[in-house]
Amino acid sequence: MLSMRAGIEKVMNVKIAGIVLAGGQSLRMGQDKAMLTIDQHTLLVRAFNLLKQVGLSDCFVSGDYPDFPCITDKHSGLGPLAGIAACTEHLFYDYNALFIMPVDMPLLAAQDCITLIEAYSQRLSQQASSPQSLPQIAGVYYQEAIFPLILTLNKPLRDYLSDIIQTPHKKHRSLYRLFETLSVQGIPTNANNIQRFENTNTPEQWLRCLSNFSKPSQFK
Repeated sequence: MLSMRAGIEKVMNVKIAGIVLAGGQSLRMGQDKAMLTIDQHTLLVRAFNLLKQVGLSDCFVSGDYPDFPCITDKHSGLGPLAGIAACTEHLFYDYNALFIMPVDMPLLAAQDCITLIEAYSQRLSQQASSPQSLPQIAGVYYQEAIFPLILTLNKPLRDYLSDIIQTPHKKHRSLYRLFETLSVQGIPTNANNIQRFENTNTPEQWLRCLSNFSKPSQFK
């Protein structure tokens, strides 16, 4: 996996920073989701380690946790776009793209992340082979799940996030709207693996996650 990442950077000259979104208020869960424990690790540790496992050596947490390299939101209560906007501003000049996953997706597997990185790399290769005919790739995501996703750090993304954070219209602050506006490309998930993309926003979802994790499966 590390050699795959090194190959991407060597050929495409791309630096990808890993981001764990953990700045939410966890209101529906009733406690901090990042501190829930599964397999003797908090969800935050599990997500951070997963990004490291797939070869992203530079990883950050969108939130406020003293034991991690954190990037805090400048705007509270605006959902994941606020965290992505803060990370974009903080990392814009040092990286070429962000690999973003939420802290509340504990069943996600390394292969799911690798598949997304491979899809992004393939599109970068296509872009490099026809630079005059293809627009710059804006990013990739899983159509059925939204997260994880990769966003290219470029001026269109930065400008879009700056504008959308300031809009008074809540319905405009959606990731799907960002995908549509910037032409972020969706790829399908494997139908057999769709459970791995489930979020744990409520106690009921958390219990279902623990039940799925305890079964002999690919989740471990």
